[in-house]
Amino acid sequence: MSEHPWEFWIDVGGTFTDCLAKRPDGTLLRHKLLSSGVTKGSVSGDSNAERVRDPLRIGDPADFWVGHRFTLLDHAGKSAGQSVVVDSDSSTGTLKLSPPLASSPPAGSSYELTSDFEAPVLAIRYLLGLPLDKVVPPVRLRLGTTRGTNAPLTRNGARTALAITQGFGDLLEIGSQERPDLFALTVVKPPHLAECSVEIAERIAVDGTVLVRPNTRKIRVQLTKLRDRGIESLAICLMHADLFPAHEVLFEQIARDVGFTEISRSSQVAPLVKIVPRAETTVVDAYLNPVLRTYLDKLHESLPGSHIRLMTSAGGLVASEAFCGHQSVLSGPAGGVVGYSRVAAAAGFERAIGFDMGGTSTDVSRFDGSYEYEFETR
Repeated sequence: MSEHPWEFWIDVGGTFTDCLAKRPDGTLLRHKLLSSGVTKGSVSGDSNAERVRDPLRIGDPADFWVGHRFTLLDHAGKSAGQSVVVDSDSSTGTLKLSPPLASSPPAGSSYELTSDFEAPVLAIRYLLGLPLDKVVPPVRLRLGTTRGTNAPLTRNGARTALAITQGFGDLLEIGSQERPDLFALTVVKPPHLAECSVEIAERIAVDGTVLVRPNTRKIRVQLTKLRDRGIESLAICLMHADLFPAHEVLFEQIARDVGFTEISRSSQVAPLVKIVPRAETTVVDAYLNPVLRTYLDKLHESLPGSHIRLMTSAGGLVASEAFCGHQSVLSGPAGGVVGYSRVAAAAGFERAIGFDMGGTSTDVSRFDGSYEYEFETR
């Protein structure tokens, strides 16, 4: 990486992605796009089956859209024809297509441009002016994302199971007994992130005495059944593992032996003395890790040699290798708090209230003049 590389600060929301960039000479640039990575546009009246013109494409980087997939949409938003952009003229906003469409598209028709890149990479490429066949040079990227926020809300995380000490299989169902309406006769609870639990015959006392030794053969059979039913990620939470993690470590090794690659162990993820919050945090971690890992792997593949740091729920930045599921739930909102607190201070206000209405969720927060913790962000 050069001494003064391009720097990018990107916020990936549920609907839009916002990108701020700084050139090596200090010039600031901005770009906004859909978080899906899809670019939408409208066909002008002087278009034909081979060339589509759109005033929105005027001023785009030269040849930027070459190689992107072009999909013409009908009035219902369904595909009415597909092609590939083979040339783009940013001075006129014209896209040349090959093969040509079946017929000239009606004026005002909508279309979509897509590629295999995630929205942050597409934003970086746009501001760098790099077509699809060009490699992105190493850059510095600071990223806040709502991937970890939206996955539990939309229920699109990994298929997860909770492995817990025998007799506590319904621990998360019982929870802390807190109710949103104390006197409600019918309490409707949201479905749990873990689709099932498996009870392990083991027990360590609070003083470290082993009361029940785990049967490794039986555990192997239990975990193999989980793998066979399609469980992708495993959350392990055993009694008193915050103090004595030996059984969890053994259990993790057996899980890896039977083929699990996504494993969250409570004694590592959240070594809390109370088992309910420890189990809840571990399940969230297991539910989100595969989603985030796939996302980050694609970022690293698309940005080779780049220096990537991600915002955590605590408002600090960590290396992508250290970023995990339970740290990501409020990654985007935490970045917003840090941002508006600095803006408020610059405007002469010590305290401020933040309101961020996104496409999936709304975040409300208060800054009271100081941070509870300080974090290393270099």
